[in-house]
Amino acid sequence: FIYKLSCAVGLIGYVIMMMTFLGVNLLFASKPHKWMDAAILLVFYSMYYGVLGRDLSEICADKMAAHVGYYTEEGMPTRHLETGVCAVCGNKLLVSENEEGVIENTYKLSCQHVFHEFCIRGWCIVGKKQTCPYCKEKVDLKKMFCNPWDRPHILYGHFLDWIRWLA
Repeated sequence: FIYKLSCAVGLIGYVIMMMTFLGVNLLFASKPHKWMDAAILLVFYSMYYGVLGRDLSEICADKMAAHVGYYTEEGMPTRHLETGVCAVCGNKLLVSENEEGVIENTYKLSCQHVFHEFCIRGWCIVGKKQTCPYCKEKVDLKKMFCNPWDRPHILYGHFLDWIRWLA
């Protein structure tokens, strides 16, 4: 939620900044420095909370996956990944007919491990991991997120990483 909110606030700040450069503030009879102050403030807060949210989500992704037992930072996982289980969240991939549950889309990586689509997206984009959560094989993000609507999330994530390393 924080990641999407920071992206939206940053976009609003950027739009206000561009509107000020184009002179839209004159339609409202206000001074440009007030609009620019608001735009810079929104962009700054979006970057700050975006970086903070990404760092916290990386820590949470590690802790959650390590707690489930299929992921360790050092090496081999402590549990064997059974067929039909997501290694990120530990839930079943497919729900049988007599069980209640939410039907989720799945995604198969090049290493043939299958995950919930939402879990692997969070693992790769927000959690800043570019490896399979179970076997640590490299994940090709360009192949995984071929939809053009996914590109801004990846670019915004790279931008936040760049800002993070400046601080």
